[in-house]
Amino acid sequence: MERIIPNMDEKKYKTPQSVSKASEPPVPYTSAIAPSTYLHKVSSYNLNKAQLPGKALLALQEETSLPPGIFADILGISKSKYYDLVKMNNLDTKNIDALADFIALWNKGVEAFDGDKSLLKQWMSTPNENLGGIAPISLLASRLGRRELERAFLRIEHSIYG
Repeated sequence: MERIIPNMDEKKYKTPQSVSKASEPPVPYTSAIAPSTYLHKVSSYNLNKAQLPGKALLALQEETSLPPGIFADILGISKSKYYDLVKMNNLDTKNIDALADFIALWNKGVEAFDGDKSLLKQWMSTPNENLGGIAPISLLASRLGRRELERAFLRIEHSIYG
């Protein structure tokens, strides 16, 4: 019996000569809205089109009452680099992605405390036995710590512990 071997050089499908790509405009940030609201609205597929000025970091700091060092840790940079970012016209996608991740976590915390941001801020700075006796704010420095905070917020939301 003779085996027929297909010709691998032949293409089964023809590629169109010109492919049109949908061009999405950048998602502009205006200082009229809070950076957390802006980042909450930016979808993951639109992240590379997002534009967020460095000054938005200061607005996030004010909104959350977290010190610059914590935001530097969230972004995985030094404190001096953080101050350089504040002066930039547009943050890069990596920084915007890290901030969007943080804002999602922060919003979960706000929800867990029934919208009481002052109570959330107080809880973040108080050592917690259920987190090994450390203040939750110190967990923001690492990705694993932020996941632990996410689980803690779910437990609080479901009244498993305080």
